[in-house]
Amino acid sequence: MEWLEFLQMVCVPAFVWLVYKVGELRKELNDFKVQVAREYATQVHINRLETKIDDLRQLIWEIHNEGTVTKRNKK
Repeated sequence: MEWLEFLQMVCVPAFVWLVYKVGELRKELNDFKVQVAREYATQVHINRLETKIDDLRQLIWEIHNEGTVTKRNKK
């Protein structure tokens, strides 16, 4: 087997396969980055909603307690 035949039969297909695999890995990495970004954005929104719910709960508690204190003071 001559040098040129070796390159054509072994090295070129191996290089093409390697380039293909690197492309697949890059695609998987990009998909993973998109998934992480979506989950992070979702988590940020969830945290924001939880904060708003806690604020509303606190406001309702304060309103409820003010009504109770006012009723006690009137008696």
